[in-house]
Amino acid sequence: MQVTRWFPLLGLLALPARGAAQAPAYDARTLGCVRFAESVRGEVRSAFGSVRRTETVGRDGILVVRASLDSAGLSVEAWYDSLAVFRDGPGLRYAPDAEGILGGRYRGTLDPHGDYLAASVPFVPAALREVFDFTRIPLQFFPPLPPAPLGPGREWSDGAGLTMWRLADSATSGGPVSRYRWTRREAWEEGVATGDSTVFVHRSEVEEGSLQWQSGGGPLAWSRTVVAGVELSGGAGRTEMTQQATVRRLAGACPGP
Repeated sequence: MQVTRWFPLLGLLALPARGAAQAPAYDARTLGCVRFAESVRGEVRSAFGSVRRTETVGRDGILVVRASLDSAGLSVEAWYDSLAVFRDGPGLRYAPDAEGILGGRYRGTLDPHGDYLAASVPFVPAALREVFDFTRIPLQFFPPLPPAPLGPGREWSDGAGLTMWRLADSATSGGPVSRYRWTRREAWEEGVATGDSTVFVHRSEVEEGSLQWQSGGGPLAWSRTVVAGVELSGGAGRTEMTQQATVRRLAGACPGP
């Protein structure tokens, strides 16, 4: 769960003073129409009573993102151009056909710092829902960005669990690349009614990531590791997931509608 921050449209259109340092921001220039190669690997470990189970999941795909400015802010449309999914359990490998989701559109609004508000999601075949929650892909896709410029070695925190650091820049043939690192920590508890009683579920999530950002070009590559845990009260059971994702921006023309 994330605290979504929305800013007036004027903030997207305002031009910085000449020579002033600029914070990285998602806009129609950095996300006009781009392709990203995504690779995700995860391990799910569960324990309920004496039953222990470990599974691995993965997906590899190309996600196309197209953004434009409208009255609501930065409107984003995204879809998978290719996708392969698998799930391995004890004595079982499950690799469902992903054809049913290809080309289906995710639509929503993205704020300059990476918070996404969904408007619609594509149809997700039942076979894919058994491996990943594909309805949440854009919510978890875009790396967070600091709301103000950070010099190398400086840090920023939102006071609610997210902290970002600016690392030393690196040089490429396309110019200097800014590098960032972030951590996000969240924990919450909720009660779930089961008959005449209530089971309390404690959830926790720790995310660590790194981002390469080119001024004027936007995100070039990023990686993130998420460790999420769900624990039932009274030691009734626990599930923990560790997931690693790497994403890189692809060169070349963006496909048509």
